[in-house]
Amino acid sequence: MSLHPPSSHPQARRAESSETSRPPATSGGTIGGEPDRDTPSAPARAGKGGGRRSLAFVFKLAFSAGIIAYLLSHYRGELGDVGPTLGRASWPWLLFAFSLHGLGLLCSAYRWQILARAQGDRIPLGFLVRSYLVGTFFNMFLPTRFGGDVVRIWDGSKYSRSVTKSTAIVAVERLTGIIVLFAFAAGASLVRLDMARRLPVIWIALALGIAGLAALAAFFLPATGRLLGRLPVRGIFRKAMDKVVLFRSTVIRYKEAPAAFALASVWAVLLQLNVVLYYFVIGRALRLPLPALDYFIFIPLVLLLQILPITINGLGLRETAYIRIFASYGLSAGTALSFDLVEIAFGLAVGLIGAAIYVARK
Repeated sequence: MSLHPPSSHPQARRAESSETSRPPATSGGTIGGEPDRDTPSAPARAGKGGGRRSLAFVFKLAFSAGIIAYLLSHYRGELGDVGPTLGRASWPWLLFAFSLHGLGLLCSAYRWQILARAQGDRIPLGFLVRSYLVGTFFNMFLPTRFGGDVVRIWDGSKYSRSVTKSTAIVAVERLTGIIVLFAFAAGASLVRLDMARRLPVIWIALALGIAGLAALAAFFLPATGRLLGRLPVRGIFRKAMDKVVLFRSTVIRYKEAPAAFALASVWAVLLQLNVVLYYFVIGRALRLPLPALDYFIFIPLVLLLQILPITINGLGLRETAYIRIFASYGLSAGTALSFDLVEIAFGLAVGLIGAAIYVARK
């Protein structure tokens, strides 16, 4: 049974009517049985941001390049460790790590399917896996780790017939994963207080995370819904407000499917365990003497750091974080960059698969 009943909120009804007025889309990416030639794909739409967006992209690219240039210059004497570290890497462990990367994509797609089904959308798992692979490709080159979500939102809207509804589904899928990562970091930090004392940035990151979660919780309070309904906005602002109300009501609708949401949350925990294991296995492949528990602290924090939209996919920020963290264990910058290079190589390999899928379906 569909769990997408009409909303009782007047603004949500207006937004919902606007969003669902399109004819149903077929699984082949068509609308009403005819090819949707007039509607650009998500990547094409993302590329039409104009001069201001292009300027922001150039700034982020320059910022990333500047950080990398500084790191290469400042730690030039330690870069000689990159070759030996990669040279003694264990290929069986590397292959195991890469297989975990693939397993994570499959788990992510399945969790997405569960959340979509709870909203009444029946999306084939194979389609979601392919969408995730294409999204991974765009994640490599767009300004944040969320760049590929634009692709997934557009793909999901072919079944939900609503971009706002698809956005809400993808947002819930993302946010549950982030919350689990944050819980990992917070719990492990309490166990490893000595590590947290050596790296004060851990407490700063945890404090910012708590503030973010508090703001997110406040957005979904009933009082916030009433406030949004009373805001005196008109014109284009009214349309934007309708989208916000519809997004909020779609997320809240998961209360009507507690079993599906609980199952998706369980898969979120399993997925993030797989993520931490993936990085731990890379560390084992490079023979790094890092305690397993510590990966539950610094990996979530590094991943959350990459969300900041000030660099290209976290480039520069990620390397700086790894260098600082590894230095606390007495490891060189070259060792930290070796760890980072393996991660980048795996991401590129998966991204190239996504690029081939994207080109094939154009």
